[in-house]
Amino acid sequence: MANRILIPGLCVMMLGAAASTDGQTTLFISPEGNDAWSGQMAQPDAERADGPLASLAGARDALRRARHAGDLTGPVRVRIMPGTYSMLEPVVFTPEDSGSAEQPIRYEAADPAHPPVFSGGRTIQGFEPGANGVWSVRLPEAADGSWTFEQLWVNDRRATRARSPNKFWYFTLDKIGNGLNPINGEYEDLSARAFHGRDADIAPLLTVPAERLSDVTLVTYHSWEVSRSRLAHVDAETDNVFIDGSIQWGFNQWGSCQRYHLENFREALDAPGEWFLDRDGTLSYIPLPGEDMTQATVVAPQGSDDFVRICGEPALGANVEYLTFRGLAFAH
Repeated sequence: MANRILIPGLCVMMLGAAASTDGQTTLFISPEGNDAWSGQMAQPDAERADGPLASLAGARDALRRARHAGDLTGPVRVRIMPGTYSMLEPVVFTPEDSGSAEQPIRYEAADPAHPPVFSGGRTIQGFEPGANGVWSVRLPEAADGSWTFEQLWVNDRRATRARSPNKFWYFTLDKIGNGLNPINGEYEDLSARAFHGRDADIAPLLTVPAERLSDVTLVTYHSWEVSRSRLAHVDAETDNVFIDGSIQWGFNQWGSCQRYHLENFREALDAPGEWFLDRDGTLSYIPLPGEDMTQATVVAPQGSDDFVRICGEPALGANVEYLTFRGLAFAH
């Protein structure tokens, strides 16, 4: 499954244009819509001159116009048709977008059995087969640094970023106290910046070019949380592993043999369902049994870190209120 956030009835968000019946305004959003249309119909008309809106932002703006024109006289329902909607930047709601006790505003799935999906992802096509069962495609935007991502979905299943070991964890051998930090050449407390590993576990890291070692992510399992760190140095003689900054909880702070795993380096791409995005823009993936990469739907995040922002001004007593989401899904 794609990572979808289902919102059954949250009292905060979403907006449209104006068709009024008995004081109630009903607006429609559809994948076939256009934000230049009125939003008063669920489907485009025969001439495609009018019909539903196309986005949450379009609906919000249409409701703002309707309110300023004095056309909102009762409750508002924004009905969202089934389908997938691209959402690459957040929609912001401010106090001017509020409803009221007499005129609440509700954004809802037109068909609750088929929630509309607002996706922050981009579909990737063009995978070609290569050696060892690896399929790959080159992404120019990833090569020039304008598009990077740390998650990938294949056929609505979140794929595994290339990791080692493939299952479960490695274990640290010992923590390191005071010592020489090879990054800055200073003698300091390294208990939160380095650990002593096992030969076999860190051996794959010794093949990673030094200039790409910082791409590797160390995922450390603490007693109640996980920290994610970039690698900075691996000492082949001592088997000591250094990260580029201190973690909040030191290594082996609550006992020996702390769990960890390593991810995001080419040498770890060795199991079905794993993927790796190289600095040169090459996205590689090993299909699961039965997956046809010529037909697969592959999606990576391209939008912002959030979908909807509710921005009240509590210091001024200006809240965003009487807005409701119901039956919507957010993915990627």
